Amino acid sequence: MPFHPSVYPLCTAMANEWREMRHQLENLAASLCTDAAFAERHVESLQLFDALAQQADESAVLLDRLSGGMHSNEALSLVRLDMMQQRLGAALGELY
Repeated sequence: MPFHPSVYPLCTAMANEWREMRHQLENLAASLCTDAAFAERHVESLQLFDALAQQADESAVLLDRLSGGMHSNEALSLVRLDMMQQRLGAALGELY
């Protein structure tokens, strides 16, 4: 079942929001890492910024694929983060 045409530009806009979020996360992490002592004490927490940035990027790419008209199953199969793919796949499975 195709989406209503208004969904496609919304997906594109949401993808851009996710990219902006990634950019802001990366900037925040970089500013926190300027203090070497802080970065050393909080290295595991700072790694979470990278994980969140990757998740935001994958979300943006997924939304781009959907806005381009790719079928949701195909778009989901291209997600590179396994846990994210599994969670979204479970949600998609509930719809069919």
